Parts: sequence; C-alpha cells; structure tokens
Amino acid sequence: MSNMPTSTSTSKLSQERTREWLASQATTSVDDEELESIAESSVVDSLDYEYSEYTQDPEDDDDNNNSLEEISTITLGTQLPANKRSVISETLRDLMNSINSIQTLGNVNISNSTNVHIGNVTNINGNIQIIADTLRRPRKDARRVSLSDDQDEAEEKVRSDVFISSQKFKIPKELFSIVPRHSWLAQNPMEEPQNLQLPVKYVVILHTATESSEKRAINVRLIRDMQCFHIESRGWNDIAYNFLIGCDGNIYEGRGWHTVGAHTLGYNKLSLGISFIGCFMRELPTADALNMCRNLLARGVQEGHIAPDYRLICHCQCNSTESPGKRLYEEIQKWPHFYNIEKEEQ
Repeated sequence: MSNMPTSTSTSKLSQERTREWLASQATTSVDDEELESIAESSVVDSLDYEYSEYTQDPEDDDDNNNSLEEISTITLGTQLPANKRSVISETLRDLMNSINSIQTLGNVNISNSTNVHIGNVTNINGNIQIIADTLRRPRKDARRVSLSDDQDEAEEKVRSDVFISSQKFKIPKELFSIVPRHSWLAQNPMEEPQNLQLPVKYVVILHTATESSEKRAINVRLIRDMQCFHIESRGWNDIAYNFLIGCDGNIYEGRGWHTVGAHTLGYNKLSLGISFIGCFMRELPTADALNMCRNLLARGVQEGHIAPDYRLICHCQCNSTESPGKRLYEEIQKWPHFYNIEKEEQ
C-alpha cells in the first residue's frame, strides 16, 4: 500500500511552474499579488477522482505519479499533444452547444419605458404575402424533409405544400423602402453635389438600356457598373439618375431627392430622373417594379419633394432617344399626371 500525492502538493508544484513561466515572459510586467492570483487560477484540478489509498506495484510508482500529475492539472503555458487538444476542443464545443441551445427567458419586469422589444427582429424589403393555414395539421406533417443522395453534401428540401392558400394576408402595396447608396457600395460623388430646388415640377421616366434582373445581387452589380461608366467614361459627377427601379421590386437610391441629376438634357435642374433597370422596347418591367414607381411618386408628393400637380414625362419626349423603351412609354402614357409635351408645342 502507498499513498498518492495529494492535490495540494500537485497544485503547489503547478503554481511554481506557472510563476517560472510568467517570469520568463519579458513583455509581461506583473506584480507579486497578480502573479500569485494568476498562478493559482491557472491550475485546473480534476474533481472526477478521489485521492485515496490504493494498491500498486513498487515498480509502477514513478509512472503512476507522472500520470497523476498529467491527468489532474494543466499548467499555464503547457504544450499539449494533438490528441489531447482534440479531446479538449470537442469538450468545449459540446459545452458551448449546450449553452447555445438554451434559449429561455425568465421573468421580465419593465416599467416607465417605451419602444421595448424582446426577441428577434426581422427586416423585410419588398412586397410580402403572408399565407396562413386555418386547418391544424399534426406536427409530423407540418414540415416534410427529403435528402438528396446524389450530391456530395446532403441538401435539405422543404416541400412547398406546407403552406395552404386558405387565407391570404397582403401587406399594403403603398409600403416600400429605398435601398440606400451604401447598400449597393456606391462611390462618393467626384464633386460637391448641386441641390435641386424642391418641389420639382417634372418627373422624367427612363430606362438604363442594360440587362434586367429579378435578383437584387445582379441589380446591385449593374448599378455599380453604371456609376463607374458615368463617372469614368462620361465624366459626370455621379450616377446619372436620382432613383433606379429594378425588376426585383426594389428602389435604389441614386443621387436622391435633393441633388441635380444628369439624366435628361435641359430638364436636369427641373426634374427628378427615375430609371428602370433594363431595356423595355418589347416588354414591360415586372408588376412589382411598376408598382414601386407609383409608390415612389406618391411618397415624393407626400414628403414635399414633388409638386402635387407635377408633370410626368418620358426621356424620349425631351431628347432624341428610345428611352424608356416603346412598351414602357406606352404604359406611362396611361398613368395620371402624364404630360404630352408635343401637344403643348403645337
């Protein structure tokens, strides 16, 4: 029978090694009290073992003493083998997963407060259609998942029949948001912008004569390319338009409400230029894009950027150009406030 070394002696040995390691660090200035605190806190005792008398062979004393020290303590600055590092990493990962999986909220007492929110916040840009299912389904049928085995990584597919069109709630179409310049990574204007005199009397509709897309990422790329072309090739101060509208149903800020654009010769200081992203000689923009244009005009009047009796004109009425495209020009002629410049000239 022999006695195992106690945890106290092992802890003291580990603390002494920690002090020696800290003293060897030339860049660290630690006083005696901090050194004592760090040395004590750097030792991790194993609480899973009870140190008591046990039977062992005399020739195994040295090996067992070494293994005890190796299992029971980890000293600051000690290099661990790869296999033990992996075990520790997995243990810590399991611990963090167990902590993150606990998402409970205890009792909350709020008083004398405004605009209080508890929980997640989801910001959604664009038209939203909310479909509710009035018939309760068993939980196991609420979400059906299938895994495709023909790919390297299993892809989770959720069946579309989870949603039943028994009830539909549509967010009002008058609600919309403008994607600000920083969201599409716009360059700063080359010179100080020139302010528009508001409210403007004219609104000019154009098209960019580029490809169109219903994906926001592609529209962002197109807008950045246009700004680069307008600045570097045309020599203009910024992207030409005050606003751009994509077939994804988003409104993108160009020069904005308050800045003179470079979209229509002779009308830049008198109007706002709204350009649809794409070429619309033979087809119209999407219904969402057209609706967003109407909403933008209404918002401009409501906020005082556009005169209530504004005149809606197209680029081809002012300059020799096909913009905004034959089909879109025909559509704009049906809108309220459309102004026929040709009749005025006659």
